Amino acid sequence: MTNVEPVHTFNLDLPQQQSFVRYFRGLPEKPAATIRFFNRSDFYTVHGEDASFAAHNLFETHIIKYMGEQPKLSYVVLSRSNFEKFVRDLLLVKQYRVEVYVKPPQSKNNDWTLEYKGSPGNLTQFEELLFENNEIVVNSIVMSIKIVRGTMVAVSCVNATEGQFVVSEFNDNELFTDLEAVIAQISPKECIIPTGESPELVSLKTMLERSQILVSRVKRSDFVSDDIDQDLNRLLYFLDGQQRNSKALPEMNLTEAMGCLQVAIKYLNLAGDENNYNQFKLSMFDARGFVRLDSAAITALNLFPMSEVPTHNQANKLTTIKGVLDRCCTPQGHRLLAQWLRQPLRDQNLINERLEVVEALVNDAEMRHMLYSNNLTKTPDLLMLAKKLSNHKASLQDCYRVYQTVGNIPAMISVLRKSQNSYIKAMLIDPICDLLIDMERYQNMIEETLDLDLVDRGEYFVKPSYNEELEELSNKKASIEEKMQKALRRAADDLGFESGKSIKLECTDQHGYFFRVTLREEHALRKNKNFEVIDAVKGGVRFTNDKLKSLNENYYDIKESYEQQQKSLVKEVFDIAAGYADTLRSLNIYIAKVDVLVSFANVSANTPIPFVKPKLFKEGSGILKLTKVRHPCLELQDGVTFIPNSVDFKSDERVLYIITGPNMGGKSTYIRSIGVSVLLAHIGCFVPCTDAEISIVDCILARVGATDSQLKGLSTFMLEMVETSSIIKSATHNSLVIIDELGRGTSTYDGCGIAWAIAEYLATTIKCFSLFTTHFHEITGLSEMYQTVHNLHVTAVTTEKTITPLYQIRQGPCDRSYGIHCAQLVEFPSTVIEDAQKHLEELEDYNGMKLIKDYEISLKRKIVEEGDQLIQDSLKKCKKIDLSKSDEELLAELQSIKDDIQSNLFVKGLLTD
Repeated sequence: MTNVEPVHTFNLDLPQQQSFVRYFRGLPEKPAATIRFFNRSDFYTVHGEDASFAAHNLFETHIIKYMGEQPKLSYVVLSRSNFEKFVRDLLLVKQYRVEVYVKPPQSKNNDWTLEYKGSPGNLTQFEELLFENNEIVVNSIVMSIKIVRGTMVAVSCVNATEGQFVVSEFNDNELFTDLEAVIAQISPKECIIPTGESPELVSLKTMLERSQILVSRVKRSDFVSDDIDQDLNRLLYFLDGQQRNSKALPEMNLTEAMGCLQVAIKYLNLAGDENNYNQFKLSMFDARGFVRLDSAAITALNLFPMSEVPTHNQANKLTTIKGVLDRCCTPQGHRLLAQWLRQPLRDQNLINERLEVVEALVNDAEMRHMLYSNNLTKTPDLLMLAKKLSNHKASLQDCYRVYQTVGNIPAMISVLRKSQNSYIKAMLIDPICDLLIDMERYQNMIEETLDLDLVDRGEYFVKPSYNEELEELSNKKASIEEKMQKALRRAADDLGFESGKSIKLECTDQHGYFFRVTLREEHALRKNKNFEVIDAVKGGVRFTNDKLKSLNENYYDIKESYEQQQKSLVKEVFDIAAGYADTLRSLNIYIAKVDVLVSFANVSANTPIPFVKPKLFKEGSGILKLTKVRHPCLELQDGVTFIPNSVDFKSDERVLYIITGPNMGGKSTYIRSIGVSVLLAHIGCFVPCTDAEISIVDCILARVGATDSQLKGLSTFMLEMVETSSIIKSATHNSLVIIDELGRGTSTYDGCGIAWAIAEYLATTIKCFSLFTTHFHEITGLSEMYQTVHNLHVTAVTTEKTITPLYQIRQGPCDRSYGIHCAQLVEFPSTVIEDAQKHLEELEDYNGMKLIKDYEISLKRKIVEEGDQLIQDSLKKCKKIDLSKSDEELLAELQSIKDDIQSNLFVKGLLTD
């Protein structure tokens, strides 16, 4: 966080300090990930461990003070701005919970009450603080989960930001792989589960923590839906005149999921706030409509940055797929892109619809430019405005912003119409036009009600023609404005300036009306006692005089009277405007779709080598062919010339590729680039290839990386086994599986055995498209056992002291190891290198291989196997020798065995010095 200013200590006498210390230490114990704030009107305080945490995270120097007697209580004082920065960091970045305590202003006792609380999944009470002047960068979703019978799972999700309830019930396995995929697709910030330590709940909690989800526990008895219909009748959105009967909704048949929803509603106290009434929509979630992505795949493919708070560093943006694709210019576009990445489509028609729109945009640079520069950049996020309207918290300025935004959308439609594309018409133009028709009455109401002539001055008033009182007040305002202009002319004459040019009359909310001259003209004010300087800013010197001060006070008195007089009319406007909140939310989604599709087109057209439109085949077609595929993150890095490679899968012919080669040779990048390209095709984006043919897949599953997960309590090997087990249980014939360097966390023999078994299972039982990189060269032998298994390797050029990767994928297995070359490259001591070479020669039967080192791999392997069999046969012959024979006879028999065994070149090499 940025350095912020500390605040001076607050004044409490010793008895008051002692009283608060006793109160604070009597509060219920809280988790360490919950920070308690105390609102003291002009500032906030945090105490104890929270004070240490705040000082460490807020200040370069720890400013911690103490109150009371021994043992004293530590505290840190935060200004209002520091409090807001800290809360934003806690909720959006650190994923902490926040509690804010307040007490009545004149209270002398410590009768503090918990007034506000928030968590990563419950930002409702902090939305204005977090997002009033910032983009809504995240959707705060709370998920409630219950294991019903065995592995039957009930789920509900509450997205308070967008007013969405989602419920689902499904059967899962003991590893909860389906649930993990649902969590990856929805991306909740917090999950509520029942208390208890049953094996299922322990496994569930472990999975959630592995997915880095904040877990909250409530009593199992709370997961019932007895009276949920009463809450839903208040919270759900019903049309005017529609009967409020939530029991008739089909989602109510999912009784266990509705019990989960009841828990979430109570946890968030949604029914306790009238502002939430008539705000939510209820739907079922069907994960089968999306390509399954678990958290391991999302991490392996580098889809998202570590923090969801936007970065302005271009280099950092290019390290993730979202960063590369995100050329959106609206907050709603940023959010929708993240959702599409988590929810790749499985419906070929829906994907093709997106691809057709992107193709039209790619082919029309002028349309892309017009939409991006002239339309989308002028479109604010309607989500917060819709929420303000529905909560009756909007101002006339908010109502005008909605009017202005809706008024700009026809220009966007006009640009889209020029394409004459049927897909753009069906997907974007028609639904947006239908929503604009719904907004016509709103637009008319604003035009008839609001005095649009004053908007440019930043003043939002009802037209004075509505009644005589407003007309009279308006005339008085106009009279004062004329007098202000006269005062401006007098001031200009007094100072020797030209009115309206060198000196201007301006207005702000803070200062009201004032005069302004440029900094260059400031010298004229220095000796003139008739004027009072207010301040000097970059735009010039702001000042006033007695006449303007008097007129300013009169003007604001009349303005206040005008506002009082128009209150009843304004309330009527707000009541009508509230009815358009749902239409605005829908309109916001379609604007986001335009933004994301334009972003896809800009990325596809403007990369160093343009992306291409993939040709899609129905699920189960068994085709995956990518020609010269590239990794979109790496090819955009400065100073990088990416070397593309190809892949060609076909059912019953090529289903598993085993990839060997040196470290840093490009194996991981190669398999990731294939996974990313398949994902991009499924979200409707062009792909970084020269040609792409892709069958729809049901899963993209990945196991990449070998790091300990100490926070999750898992070793490297255990994490590998958990993630790989999930892959085996989830993958089907129509999946894409990516496994990188499996088995490194245990002994060589165990690792090789497990890796072999998994690769063989993928090739023979699941038969899905699989990419398997390994340093266990023995696994390449699978290609001789199964015709659907093929070997690939990455190439490198070596000298005595260097290794230069070529990053090219070639047919066949790698015929050597490059580990010692890597050690030489980083300048290991020569003695270590020599010892390593010696042991390598022993381990790899160096003498045995020297006579056949230039043979083809398959022939080399055949000779070694024949040699091993000859050695075993010779040992058996030796055991059967009759030792009663003479020495000459024994020597002759041994020589005969030796001659037979030396007929094999591998054994001959072993016997040669």
